[in-house]
Amino acid sequence: MTTYSFGEISEPSRVTPVVRAADICVVGGGAAGVAAAIAAARTGAKVLLLEREGFLGGTLTSVSLGSICGLYAVSAAEVRQIVGGFCDEVIERLRALDGVGETTRWLETASLPYDLFAMKGALDQLVQEAKVEVLFHAMVVGVAMDGQDIEAVMIESKEGRLAIRAKGFVDCSGDADLVKFAGAPFEVSTDDLQFPTTMVRFGGVDTAALENLSRAALRECLEQAVKDGYELPRTAGGVFAERPGLAHLNITKVAVDGKSPNPFDVGVMSRAELAGREQVRNYLQAFRKYVPGFESAFVMDTGAVIGVRESRRTVGSYVLTDRDVLEGARFTDAIACCAWPMEDHAAGRATKWIWLPPGTYFQIPLRSLMLPGFNNLMVAGRCASATHGAQASIRVTAQCFAMGEAAGRTAAAAVAQQSSVHSVPVANIQQALVENGAFLGAAQ
Repeated sequence: MTTYSFGEISEPSRVTPVVRAADICVVGGGAAGVAAAIAAARTGAKVLLLEREGFLGGTLTSVSLGSICGLYAVSAAEVRQIVGGFCDEVIERLRALDGVGETTRWLETASLPYDLFAMKGALDQLVQEAKVEVLFHAMVVGVAMDGQDIEAVMIESKEGRLAIRAKGFVDCSGDADLVKFAGAPFEVSTDDLQFPTTMVRFGGVDTAALENLSRAALRECLEQAVKDGYELPRTAGGVFAERPGLAHLNITKVAVDGKSPNPFDVGVMSRAELAGREQVRNYLQAFRKYVPGFESAFVMDTGAVIGVRESRRTVGSYVLTDRDVLEGARFTDAIACCAWPMEDHAAGRATKWIWLPPGTYFQIPLRSLMLPGFNNLMVAGRCASATHGAQASIRVTAQCFAMGEAAGRTAAAAVAQQSSVHSVPVANIQQALVENGAFLGAAQ
């Protein structure tokens, strides 16, 4: 916890106006939040989606992630898609907007490139068609509780502090903000947090040359740059052609005072944002000098915010474990599948990958999206209930879409039957997901 030593200021008590009332309030408009809001709205619920930025997509668009990870189970013989449902709808909408590339194999996995602006447009269209009301520029800063139920969330906006009342809530904030404000349990691996990344796009790139550059060859180029004095915290990373002349890079690794920055300390995170952009300038010079095809490169843009991979993790009704990931766990309340490795951006220049056996996957249980004792609160996305290692696998985009869809349907079902989320029949949720094209896997 951050501590301050400049005294305190007493504020007068106040009455906060309730400006909206809904059946379901979803906090966070990233992949999980959009999926949750739309899934809930399609059941007939009145849904309000709160987002702190001025656009949807979360990490996909504000960080400028660049590719959808987690879609596939990969073996030497095939690349098999194992996440469908709402995620498929997003991909189809991207195709209609000429905003998605071809499945790209790399290392022992694969991902799907997309255009950042097309992603914003696709999500805009989908929430509007589902009649989800979105409030942008809304930062959740507290809750009002009725026993163990959340009665309302408090937001700060240009109008000041406002309240949103709802019957059910889904925390898709990424940071488990709603969970924290409600007093529900969570964990933070303070001494072992994954390092964040400032994403960047380079223009002026010979993308034909880039397509012939292997990941190993790129690493050799950047290792030579390090030997020659360039301060590059990573020499292996994701670099791919987004469009002719345009390359997307996931290559920086940002530390503050030699460690992963505390995502809840505004001063530390301000320094991290500055450090990330400084790293981008260093990488640009190194790429121009050492990497074929980047001789005339320039920075087109960076993400609007630094990319945080890990912060709070909910302690839910089930905590997904490292063993579950690596041994292909199966659950009777499965709501999604995942084959993404445990991808740990830890200390050192290399990313730590712990791979699943080729072509295999594990299941994510609905209980990992619920909290014991909390009747009208669900979670989805990278703050779902998991260990540090398991979170490094399920935090990626496709699984966030899948978890969000399940959480939204469950929250809406609980409101419709006036019950706790824990009382919603799992079979009903699974049936609804499958009917929308989700893949829930098979028993071992």
